[in-house]
Amino acid sequence: MKKHTLIWMILCLISVQLNAKPGMFDDRIKKESIKQANADIRKGQLKFLIHGGIASIHVKGQEIFERKYGLEYYDFGCVAPSDINIADYNKVIASFMDRKYGKGWRKEVRKDIRGI
Repeated sequence: MKKHTLIWMILCLISVQLNAKPGMFDDRIKKESIKQANADIRKGQLKFLIHGGIASIHVKGQEIFERKYGLEYYDFGCVAPSDINIADYNKVIASFMDRKYGKGWRKEVRKDIRGI
C-alpha cells in the first residue's frame, strides 16, 4: 500500500510540474526587479547591477562616473541574486538616467552593464 501511495504522490508532483506555467516565475522576478529599481530611485540610491566573475572588476575612471551621476556600480561577483533580474533592474535605472541626463551618459558608462 505504501508503495502505491508513494508512486501516486510522485505522479501528482510530476503532473503539477508539467502543468505549471513556464513564464510565471520569470514574470514575478521581472516585476520584483522593476519594483526594486523604482524604490531605489525614490530613495536616491541609484546603482547599476553587475554580474561579474570571481573577483570584482574595477574599470579605470568608474568612480568619476559614479560621482558625476550620483550612481554606484554594484558588482555581485560570481553569485548573482536569484530574486532579481539584473537586466530588468538596469533598464529601469537607465530609463531614469535618460530622462534626467539625456543620452550622453551612455557614452561614459561601463560597457559590461546588462540591460541598457
